[in-house]
Amino acid sequence: MEKLPGKLGMVNKNFWSKKNILITGSSGLLGSWMVEKLLSLDANLIGIAKDKSMNTLLESKNILQGFKTFYLDISEFSKVEKVFSENEIDITFHLAAQTQVIDALINPLETFKSNIEGTWNLLELSRLFDRPIVVASSDKAYGSSEKLPYKENYPLEGEFPYEVSKSTTDLLSKTYSATYNLPVVTLRCGNIFGGGDLNFDRLIPGVINWLLNNEKPILRTNGDYMREWVYVEDVVNAYLGTGKALLENKNNHSAYNFSSGKKKSVIEIYEILCNKISGNFIEPEFKLSSEKEIKNQELDSSLINDDLNIYSLYQLNESLDETISWYKEYLPE
Repeated sequence: MEKLPGKLGMVNKNFWSKKNILITGSSGLLGSWMVEKLLSLDANLIGIAKDKSMNTLLESKNILQGFKTFYLDISEFSKVEKVFSENEIDITFHLAAQTQVIDALINPLETFKSNIEGTWNLLELSRLFDRPIVVASSDKAYGSSEKLPYKENYPLEGEFPYEVSKSTTDLLSKTYSATYNLPVVTLRCGNIFGGGDLNFDRLIPGVINWLLNNEKPILRTNGDYMREWVYVEDVVNAYLGTGKALLENKNNHSAYNFSSGKKKSVIEIYEILCNKISGNFIEPEFKLSSEKEIKNQELDSSLINDDLNIYSLYQLNESLDETISWYKEYLPE
């Protein structure tokens, strides 16, 4: 895939070789791509996943046997503690979370349990075992703000359940950094997409699935919600660059925004997917269920660009082509 010209903190194979790395949410979209990348860099991986049902991407690439996975709920402190005590972990990438906005509206307690209690467990164990940790946050942590793009010093004002869970994730990380001097960085990313995402409530995998199966797509907004769309491989590079800086004590901040700068509305993304898969625009069905979601979001990524030399390099058009190709190959006919 052609990449945009630009700079990126180079992923050094020797740096990650033989390091013991814990990835929570190792079977999710981002976690799976992190696993594949770090195994290619000769790292020793330990994964935590809630269950075996979400291992599709790892199974499709036959790499599940290349590392050790513990299947458990991160809200259960004693079980996660056992993982830390039995493995000499060098750094944790905490990616596990309940990531569905709609699910959070329907079942807020489960979302808080996973995203808040799970995070404080990982932070506390990182403190007890004196290990650095990179924590996944989101642009949703800022809540609804009329002032865009979001900068890292903007207040975290989540209002609805999913947003609140991400705001709290950030604040927990901040307190462990400020109070205990824990080496921790949170990454607040835009909307991540790529092959292997089987959460079909999300726009891109959902629309691709409908179109490939000749079914009428359903949009849960009127199409004008604005988002930044960032390819998963860009995000993997951002996490690895941030983790390297944390291990080398070169990060100057405890939170960074990261996204692509590629801002498009829901209907614009939908139209692109229609043209790529079907060759023409297909009128979707609108089932408006997103009134309790933030309408417009945009991140200022200049801090991570300047501080850690980390940039988004992948073009949206070709990233969507790569994503569609994955679903064409792996979705059941």
